Amino acid sequence: MSAPTPTEVLVIGSGMAGAAIAKRLSGRGVRVVCLEQGPWTLAGEHPHYSDEFEYELRWRWNRSPSGRHNPADYPVASDRVDVMLYNGVGGSTTHYNAHWPRLKPVDFRKGTEHGLAGSADWPISYEDLAPYYEQNDAELGISGLAGDPAVPPRGARQTPPLPFGPHGRRLAAAFDRLGWHWWPSDNGIITTDYDGRVACNGCGACRNGCPRGSIAMMSRTYWPKALQQGVELRTLARVERITTDERGRADGAVYIDLRTGERHHQRAAIVVVCGNGLGTPRLLLLSADGRHPRGLANGSGLVGRYLMHHAYAEQTIIFPEPIDGFAGAYGSPLFSQEFYETDTARGFVNGFTFQIGRGMTAGHAALGLRWGEGHRAAFGRLFNHEVWFGVQAEDLPVYENRVELDEAQTDSSGLPGVKLRWELHPNDQRIIAYGVARARELADAAGASELVTTGAANPNPGWHLLGTCRIGDDPATSVTDADHQAWEVPNLYICDGSSFVTGGAVNPTSTIGALALRCADRILARADARG
Repeated sequence: MSAPTPTEVLVIGSGMAGAAIAKRLSGRGVRVVCLEQGPWTLAGEHPHYSDEFEYELRWRWNRSPSGRHNPADYPVASDRVDVMLYNGVGGSTTHYNAHWPRLKPVDFRKGTEHGLAGSADWPISYEDLAPYYEQNDAELGISGLAGDPAVPPRGARQTPPLPFGPHGRRLAAAFDRLGWHWWPSDNGIITTDYDGRVACNGCGACRNGCPRGSIAMMSRTYWPKALQQGVELRTLARVERITTDERGRADGAVYIDLRTGERHHQRAAIVVVCGNGLGTPRLLLLSADGRHPRGLANGSGLVGRYLMHHAYAEQTIIFPEPIDGFAGAYGSPLFSQEFYETDTARGFVNGFTFQIGRGMTAGHAALGLRWGEGHRAAFGRLFNHEVWFGVQAEDLPVYENRVELDEAQTDSSGLPGVKLRWELHPNDQRIIAYGVARARELADAAGASELVTTGAANPNPGWHLLGTCRIGDDPATSVTDADHQAWEVPNLYICDGSSFVTGGAVNPTSTIGALALRCADRILARADARG
């Protein structure tokens, strides 16, 4: 086993958090090595250019690692959750929708607000993260409109909001008729050229990545700058375990070169794990040793616990006339948080966000049609007559919802995969049922002819992987402190979606980026304090 030259900071994972931390630290003169188990994705490799577009969507661009079977993926077993993640440079930002809302101030104090199930206050506040939200937005380029009275004041966005189109205007008018607040959405999709990247051309295939770089993929935003600043990014480098020295401090990681199968031990003064809400607990559990028999940093037994995804119900509103719901970026043109805050008179705590979507070039409901007799007529009824929108609800952090190693399924290197145990709390089922009822009101107010919904019976997409290594102010109830440093392992930091204490009712990537920049600054501050 070879031993490359030691580095100051080793970052494991190159997604939103890993990219932001690597760029921030290297900009302050810190020597950084980043290990990423997947490859780069070149522009021409996106399915946009393939003659077998549909096949590519089901194979290489399948959002689930269990559907791709790439050598860089690890198996994920779950009978309840359809997991979305991507192993490659940029992580899941390689093929995400880039909706860009922030958590609200109330989301950081759910333990004080209601304390139901595993809810607890974050050890930091919205105000602590606010400057980092702004800095992350400036790095990536966000489209949107300032002035929403329902959220704290924010700076101007880098580019104007996505165009509404006729479907956006139709639904905005419906919100107005009902007296429900709405606002143009923030999206990590630039609508004008920004920072050397070209504006969105409205092709609508955002979920398959963006070969133009108009979406805020880390491979087109943070990483080019981090590399220019001297970060060494090693791809196809699968980390097998984090190592510790005789004092119990992290001193690096053993990784497997997927090209050759050779093992290397990269030593480092500081190790930062950014492997997402599944990959991070998996690696910590794989790193069990005599000092840490239950897994690294897992003395509390909370590594892998409190898994959250967001409870979801998907709707397709069908209109009698053409509505252009397929046209334009898949990013959300508008959203409503009318029902976001807790109102116990509704029969539950927490709430949900209405996300209005678009941009699937063959439509959502139409894609689910069977082939055969009646297909063409049904497709004609749906295509250009439908609009997607979601009821995105906060799911409670339940202790029994967790990530575990799966010895029965292994990756291409023979390492265990993961299995998920996740059930929806009755509180969250009530949120979804209430949201679906409000969705029907919205469809009626918009003059829709039909509403198709997944309903409250199946609200389980694993698009967001949160909470499995939560931050906190007590080592008995959290895995890391407020600065993301593991309680039990000095100089081991954990920062990604796993750090979330509660999930809010919004997409998490914006918050992950803000947490990462703050984590990098706390690493620098602690290093300065030690001299």
